[in-house]
Amino acid sequence: MRNELIKPIITAAVLCVAFSGCATRPLPLYAGTGKVDITPAQPVISAEGQSFRLPDNTPPEKRTPLGNVHDPLYARVVVLKNKNVSFAIVSADLMLFSSKRVIDEARKRWSIEHVILSATHTHSGMVPRGLCPTAGGWEWRSAEADPGELLNWPALSEDPWYAETEDKIIAAIGEAAGNLFPARLAAGKGTYESIYLGHNRRLIRPAHGVVPRSVITLWDNPTRMPTTPSDPTVGVIRIEDEARKPRAFMVHYACHPISMMGSSMITADFPGAMTDYIERQLGDSCMAMFLQGAAGDINPYETNMRGAYGLNMTRQAGIALAKAALGVSENLPSPEEPKAVVQVKESMLDIADREGNKSSAACVASVVINRDLALVAMPGEIFVQHQLNLSERSSIPNTFLLGIAYCGLGSPFLNYIPTAQAVEEGGYGATQFSFVAADAGDRMVDAAVAAIDELVGE
Repeated sequence: MRNELIKPIITAAVLCVAFSGCATRPLPLYAGTGKVDITPAQPVISAEGQSFRLPDNTPPEKRTPLGNVHDPLYARVVVLKNKNVSFAIVSADLMLFSSKRVIDEARKRWSIEHVILSATHTHSGMVPRGLCPTAGGWEWRSAEADPGELLNWPALSEDPWYAETEDKIIAAIGEAAGNLFPARLAAGKGTYESIYLGHNRRLIRPAHGVVPRSVITLWDNPTRMPTTPSDPTVGVIRIEDEARKPRAFMVHYACHPISMMGSSMITADFPGAMTDYIERQLGDSCMAMFLQGAAGDINPYETNMRGAYGLNMTRQAGIALAKAALGVSENLPSPEEPKAVVQVKESMLDIADREGNKSSAACVASVVINRDLALVAMPGEIFVQHQLNLSERSSIPNTFLLGIAYCGLGSPFLNYIPTAQAVEEGGYGATQFSFVAADAGDRMVDAAVAAIDELVGE
């Protein structure tokens, strides 16, 4: 029975949108944006060069001097609202951000019914105290059990920086909700391939004679050797005001931001360079946002870089992605009217662990706009094949899977979500640091496809 459980979580607004005639008629659409600096005033870097918020009693040999902040970390917010639905999406320049407090306060203070918290997953952004309890260990991941149970997520707020970050994001959601404008929304996608991003880091070596098949983790790929699967798709969501001036520009792409990982440096990595370039091109009134996709097994071609070379390569990677996204946008028509159908469904699943003796609650949040755009949020590091499968099966032409995303229900984070084939093959992210059943990702995609079909009436 556990493997068959898919429960819809429906608020009154969702009931109206998803199941009555009010969903079929476009209503005036309003949008707002917010952006806030969340860079720690006193970042502390571990001796391994990782950006950890170390405990105050960490011995000196386990820490390095205050981190070199190369570029600021931001949280960016887009709020969409019509008569029936209010929805906010947050993208934070952090490795992981899951805060039920932010979601609850957004609902309580600003009447935002649905919130998706996503992280760019930069490994050079700050990791809060409590998420990594020692100066370089990820014991909660090594335990291969649900972090939703192993970690005290509300206690993360005991770190003053994290509590301040939550407050800032709550305020940014309020800023966006309090400065709404009639909005036109367009979405599209295109193919993006470059010398910077990205490759599948799981290299499968076939059996040869008495040597069995093996999996090699290809952290770097300087020769740009082709690996599969990967998704060279860049997705774009452009939001304009009544004067057809761009006010928000969202870019969806799947790749780990680990170009400068372990460099003892604070940086938003290539997503930061991408958003910076887009905002300079489109002007101060437009906020850019990076939406991380199913990057569980996708890396940049070069990782763990250092010095001027690494920073320049990271910047060029972001600029190249930005240019590709702007190119996609050039071919997107602007809607005639600032109206839209916005639909939301949150589906709860009971996900078995790999041993079959425990389970975790997982929420898949699906947002459909104008039957042209679907955002699907999943709380884990999703292998890219799941993104490809969702895109192929979805009835919505622009369907973007958001990995490392949390909507306030179920476990905040489920570690890696591999494919069944990857579990059979083994290796990093498949049998290491992954505890869910081999069919977990397939079931999450099934739930998303079912939700999308239900919302569009198919």
